[in-house]
Amino acid sequence: MKILLVGINAKYIHTNNAIRLLKANSDFDIDLIEFTIKDDIDEIIAAITKNQYDVIGFSIYIWNISLFINIIDKLPLNSSKFILGGPEVSYESEYFLNKEQVHYILKGESERSFNQLLHCINKNELPNEVPGISFKVDNTTINNPIQEIMDLSTLKSPHHFEFDIKHIKNKISYIESSRGCPYKCSYCLSSLEKKVRFFPLQVVKDEINYLIFKGAKTIKFLDRTFNANKHTFDLFDYIIGLKNHNAVFQFEITGDTLDTSIIQYLNENAPSGLIRFEIGIQSTNYETNLLVDRFQNKDKLFTNIKLIQDKGVIDLHLDLIAGLPKEDITSFKNTFNEVFSLNPKELQLGFLKMLKGTKIRKEAAKYGYIYNQESPYNIICNAFLSEQDIEEILLVERMLNIFHNKGYFGDNVLQYINQYESPYAFFLDIGVFYQNHKFPLKGYQINDVYKAIHDFIGNEEIFAPIKIDYYLNYKVKPKKWDKEALHSDLKNKLYGYASHKHSIPLHKLFKNSRIISIKDNYHIFFYKELEVKHYILHKKDIS
Repeated sequence: MKILLVGINAKYIHTNNAIRLLKANSDFDIDLIEFTIKDDIDEIIAAITKNQYDVIGFSIYIWNISLFINIIDKLPLNSSKFILGGPEVSYESEYFLNKEQVHYILKGESERSFNQLLHCINKNELPNEVPGISFKVDNTTINNPIQEIMDLSTLKSPHHFEFDIKHIKNKISYIESSRGCPYKCSYCLSSLEKKVRFFPLQVVKDEINYLIFKGAKTIKFLDRTFNANKHTFDLFDYIIGLKNHNAVFQFEITGDTLDTSIIQYLNENAPSGLIRFEIGIQSTNYETNLLVDRFQNKDKLFTNIKLIQDKGVIDLHLDLIAGLPKEDITSFKNTFNEVFSLNPKELQLGFLKMLKGTKIRKEAAKYGYIYNQESPYNIICNAFLSEQDIEEILLVERMLNIFHNKGYFGDNVLQYINQYESPYAFFLDIGVFYQNHKFPLKGYQINDVYKAIHDFIGNEEIFAPIKIDYYLNYKVKPKKWDKEALHSDLKNKLYGYASHKHSIPLHKLFKNSRIISIKDNYHIFFYKELEVKHYILHKKDIS
């Protein structure tokens, strides 16, 4: 029996863990094939149909469901059995089974179910006793209940395929230390899982060690709440002890339940850049959080975040969700401003998605939600936010990504934003300015972004410190920001002074540096070996 599993990822750097887990835990020989959502649909279809497979499985998510439906509709009718699996098909099986080519739906965790289903197909038997399977018999839909895998130690690793090794340095490696979530947020699919389960500690350590040994540069834990694991400290300690500072480890953390002793340990022992935390704040509105079954101690959360920020060791990514119940535009502005004031390295502003199977989707009428019926099920409005409010927040989100999350700017722009009327007002105002002056939303370069904020500020004295951010953003000598030029005698004097003070050959300074004058100081930016050094010379010291 010839079997193919197909994954379509949002980006090239992603890997589909699901199809690898199915392959690793199957008794059958299985081919895998992966694409991205940007790949040509005809090329995808050609690759799928190149060989005559008896079984073809598709891994369905919110970002690829529309593309997959289009692909399945265009695939030629043949004797292949089509199987759909993933969160996007787990809760409305009937719709997909009504499609002519779809024979089975895999629901929930499917490593065991998929293998059992393949045995049934191979024997030409109905999977009546296979958990987590939906299928049709004589136009009657059979829905076998989802069954969670309680003993995760019985699962085989998805990481030990030779075909992955050559790409491991350029892709994200995904790893699990647990499954399930202890929280029941009404908008999240993880709330539908019944129990949190953990992989054995030694198994997780062995997987980490294997990925590092093979050259993985980015390792992301898929745990919905990493610090719910009783082995959280042990795993952090193990990662630090590996002494591999070329990799980055990413974790989703519940910020208000994170033990402060763990933060202090990481601040004191982890090298900068090794650890990255993603913390979902979503809203600071207490009533809103209760309505979506979130119980968040904001004071403890903010205290922990400030402690995380204190040493600059842990990279911090914070999340917000616009469109939650009873969060009107005034409340959302307050949420945004409070969270931005924490100065996270990244602040992701997302919009509520009415995911199939979630409690919030079932309660849509209660809160006046109008939302797109097609993936990704974004809200259009609700009883608290108008369509115009959503459009305004969307503009703020676009500007947040350009002027903060891209990392083009440093402390000087951050200081300017924090001195503005409010962070939300800044991103909204520059968004309106950006639109009116037709700056590009796609394909923009660093110079475009700096020009936009330069023209928006409209004051050379205020903008002057932001030039420092511009020159620090580069690793090789960039073009001059403006036509400002220092007299050659002064330039020679400054380079001579810097050469002597910092022991840099004079000819290298002349070749690989930029100098700017801001108020009482001269700033020299020296570019060498893909690094920039920033030297400040006080004008009073240059006589």
